[in-house]
Amino acid sequence: MRSPSEMRIIEIDITNACIHQCSNCTRFCGHHKTPYFMEWEMFKKSVDSLLEYGRCIGMMGGEPTLHPQFERFARYLAEVYPGQHHVPSSNQPLPVFSNYIRDKNYLQHECLNRHKGPGLMSATSKRYFQHFDLIQKLFSYQSINDHNNPSLHQPVLVSRKDLGIPDEKWFPMRDNCFFQNQWSASITPKGAFFCEVAGSLDMLFNGPGGWKVEPGWWKRTPDEFGDQLQWCELCGGALFQQGRLASEEIDDVSPSLLKKLEEVGSPKLRRGAVSVLQNLMGYDGQEMPNTRRRYLSDFTKRVSACNQAIYPDGISTILPALDCAFGAQMNQALAQAETGWVYLPEAPESHLDEQMAERLKQVVLNPEVLYRIDKEGESGWLFHRRAKALRQAGFDGIAHCVSREAFLAFWPEEQGCVLASAFDQFQNPDLEVWAAYAQSTAAEHQDEIERCLKKIRSDYQ
Repeated sequence: MRSPSEMRIIEIDITNACIHQCSNCTRFCGHHKTPYFMEWEMFKKSVDSLLEYGRCIGMMGGEPTLHPQFERFARYLAEVYPGQHHVPSSNQPLPVFSNYIRDKNYLQHECLNRHKGPGLMSATSKRYFQHFDLIQKLFSYQSINDHNNPSLHQPVLVSRKDLGIPDEKWFPMRDNCFFQNQWSASITPKGAFFCEVAGSLDMLFNGPGGWKVEPGWWKRTPDEFGDQLQWCELCGGALFQQGRLASEEIDDVSPSLLKKLEEVGSPKLRRGAVSVLQNLMGYDGQEMPNTRRRYLSDFTKRVSACNQAIYPDGISTILPALDCAFGAQMNQALAQAETGWVYLPEAPESHLDEQMAERLKQVVLNPEVLYRIDKEGESGWLFHRRAKALRQAGFDGIAHCVSREAFLAFWPEEQGCVLASAFDQFQNPDLEVWAAYAQSTAAEHQDEIERCLKKIRSDYQ
């Protein structure tokens, strides 16, 4: 086992609300009658307790972006515990989003920030997209997985006693548990825990809570874990090297854990989304890789191209007359638009051609950016109708616009982007911008930075 002080990340579990109810979820999403949302004072205390930790403080769920105070939490974490470096963005579209985040994690978080700074674990939900610009600017590290992929989850709600594993065999297995030795300690609304799964079990089964959240709690060593080790008796983390597809949304449980789920009135159990294991040999799961990313080792599959939460679902063209009540027409057109993304052509009665529209649907766009399309025979502006610039302007602000120029002026200059003609051909449009930044700001790590950049470039050759 490890002390939390040795871990790469310590998680703050701000909610167990989620858009999924994955098989064998380590937060047991679907088993709670009502999800929790951590309160502000508890979150602030949690962050403050880790200020001397020196590595990554992660915001975790559930789906953390579902928390109604997500933006407030994220801004506080980034303010008091920032990564030293933030690589710049060109605002160009991102054709392969998972690769972009992988590259950013490697260069920004590992090489430049030395694993220190705010982190986010997300399923890239609609709320993630709503906070897209904020997330890219504030977080040093992101672990993303939309679960539209063959992700494997091993059984968790399993007791070794149900499977007949004696003490002399169990204790070495427990001390070498994958979760505790590869993943994170955590803080929940009920306290701090040596292992993130222990914290989740305490929440699910109404346990006594964790350690007091105070500076230095994370310095405890395994010989100080004490009563928290009892949660290992209800966890299958040390028992299995196999799992089932997360998308099946079925939990594998042993008999005594089945009884506990009955006692807490698990909604997932009532739906019949539980399979009971009677013995260790009776589990016929798929073999999982023995790595830290064992649930999904291929990072390129973490966000699929069919993820409609972050990829455009379509583009509506709006055609206001330029000679009368421009602002009123824009308000009406925005209200009637059938898609989030809207195209405002420069020439009257012009439309975005189908080929361009299809190309745009294959890339991730920043909803806070005003994109300028300027090519022969077609020019105009592309934006999201829920962009912050428009929300801040409000209905009245838009109504008072007397011209297209006044409307476009709502976006600050730094939130504008002229769309490159080959925008969907750049695997990572920011790579050379990042390289210039890294090479100019971190002289003491230039050899490592060069290795990192060489590795990233080689991935695209």
